[in-house]
Amino acid sequence: MKQTAAYFLAQLKRMARLLPGQILVDLAVCVCAGALVCLLLAQGAAAAAGTRYRIGMVGDLSASYLGFGIAAVQEMDDSRFMVELIPMEEREAEAAFERGELYAVMRVPEGLMESIVYGTNDNLVTYTATQGQQGLGTMVMGEITDVASTLVTCSQSAIYAMQRVLADQGRGEEIGRETDKLNLALIQMALDRGGFGEVEILGYGDGLSLELYYFCGVILLFLLLSGLLNSALFLHGNGAFSCFLKARGVGAFRQILGEYAAYLLLVLAGLFSLCLPLGFGLGQELLAIPEWEGMGAGPFFTFLPLFLPVAAMFAAMQLFLFEAAEGIVNGILLQLICGIGMGYLSGYFYPSAFFPETMRALGELLPSGAAARFAQAGALGKIPAASWAAVFGWLAAFLTLTVLVREWRIGK
Repeated sequence: MKQTAAYFLAQLKRMARLLPGQILVDLAVCVCAGALVCLLLAQGAAAAAGTRYRIGMVGDLSASYLGFGIAAVQEMDDSRFMVELIPMEEREAEAAFERGELYAVMRVPEGLMESIVYGTNDNLVTYTATQGQQGLGTMVMGEITDVASTLVTCSQSAIYAMQRVLADQGRGEEIGRETDKLNLALIQMALDRGGFGEVEILGYGDGLSLELYYFCGVILLFLLLSGLLNSALFLHGNGAFSCFLKARGVGAFRQILGEYAAYLLLVLAGLFSLCLPLGFGLGQELLAIPEWEGMGAGPFFTFLPLFLPVAAMFAAMQLFLFEAAEGIVNGILLQLICGIGMGYLSGYFYPSAFFPETMRALGELLPSGAAARFAQAGALGKIPAASWAAVFGWLAAFLTLTVLVREWRIGK
């Protein structure tokens, strides 16, 4: 036991010599990561502000009912948040469409309202979009067109049926007044259709806002790639020295235990140096996270201890990768490839909710996926037992594999 403690202290001294330079590197990474997150959030806000589809409307817009309908859509209907209808001249609309300023052009034929009034419905509205826009936007507009046509024809049938019933009952003098009342009721029903259901927005990562999702992602990515930042600790790995320690009674398990404990402290020191400026930014309201709005840095420092199991798991994984690789260069390359690959598949760079189902399932099986689920659940204050089991299961697996590789190297 004394030999194990002495070996741990020796590793600890090595770590202490690397710590000042390591903290400077960590702070530089923090600044770069913070700038990247701010850029991503700014782009997301700009994109959110410009998501309306601009559609030019050309043709016969002189009918009073049609003009009223366009004005109602633009001023009162829920679709105004998604679609902007712009009355334009034919040439003006074509030029704007070619410049990419319009998503599509709708051409209203002459006599459209008369065909609707008389029930012929033989004048069709033409909707023109480019072939490259055949995606979600085109599907949405197709649904809107289908809803509009269904609404018009069904409303038309209801009005004609009502007029026929009144005529059959000898109440012809009421037809005009009742037609107006039914028209107003149908218009009100169309405008109030948003009240028939409730849209529940879950956000990213089991309900996190985009800001908190990327905030967790930056910390997790830092921990995942800390093996690259701490690679200097593994420069002097020597198989002969491991054999010497084995002969002195410090076996593979004790060697790995001492190295892992010292390395974990170095990772935690880096995490602390990263979280200090983040906490300062939250306390000064330089960083805005909707879930913690108005609460300063208190929720963050309460949430921070939940990264300790994740840091322990990633430290064990990085120790294993360095132990399994032949030479420090191979170890660094292995850390880089595994870190970038795992981070991407588990949604550290881009929300995994947008990935295909197979890719998302693969990302969740990886250690980085277990860490993401653990941290995201911790941010919401409800970590399930399965997430705890996944993190500690990977931690035990990596430490066991590292000990086995060290035993194999000693026995060669």
